[in-house]
Amino acid sequence: MTSRETAALMLGVALLLSSGASTAEPDPEATRPADLVGIWVLAEQEAEGVQVFARAASLTGDQPGYAFGPHGGLVVRQAGWCATPTMTWSNLEGLWRLSENRLLDIHHPWRNGPRAIRLEIVSLTQRRLVCRVRTDPGSAGTP
Repeated sequence: MTSRETAALMLGVALLLSSGASTAEPDPEATRPADLVGIWVLAEQEAEGVQVFARAASLTGDQPGYAFGPHGGLVVRQAGWCATPTMTWSNLEGLWRLSENRLLDIHHPWRNGPRAIRLEIVSLTQRRLVCRVRTDPGSAGTP
């Protein structure tokens, strides 16, 4: 075998191996940042820090929630400083980031300084987002 034939064979093997890698099945448990983009309002609070969100058309009324922008921008809707009627509601701008291990980091300003929340995504469908709180929602700093 000549050196030219050896080089052609090695190139063919490399192309075959790389084409096999590109046809691998995606991980069905993976959550892509694009899957989160949109508006999610809190539908129910379960035991052990589990929060269930439903997809919505807007952040209005008396429901807390998140509006995840496509490039890490965020709007957080939450009750204002007074939680008794008549309650006030605030829309706060912040940032979000999704890590490979389904951890969602949320950062936004709050009356006592920056707020950082880390949520673990338990499940995500087109209409429902289930998260478990991994840090104290009142904590500040980077999770």
